[in-house]
Amino acid sequence: MITILIGLLLNALLVFIVAKLTPGINVKHYGAAIAVAFTYAALSWLFKGILVFLAFPLILVTFGLFHLVLNAFLLWVTDKILDSFEITSMKALAIGTVALTIGGAGVTLLVGH
Repeated sequence: MITILIGLLLNALLVFIVAKLTPGINVKHYGAAIAVAFTYAALSWLFKGILVFLAFPLILVTFGLFHLVLNAFLLWVTDKILDSFEITSMKALAIGTVALTIGGAGVTLLVGH
């Protein structure tokens, strides 16, 4: 349980840093970054399995790079759900997706959940 909480807080910090460094991604405050991390994790937990199943041929053909498209979709849905999180352009969505995917993998390796 504590590792999940630590992972969530590290991902929230990652969201906050990515939002500060990427023009076009806005997080109003650190509490909003926690909400983004939680919402994104919940959406991923609920829908990622079915999305990967449906997109498996594309994932196979692109050697796994289509996962970035799925992550971008989930990040876009997170943007639409939360008022305190805003992505203003497709370029910002792409940069944010790549940064959060790589950073999230690092958090997973660090925390181990």
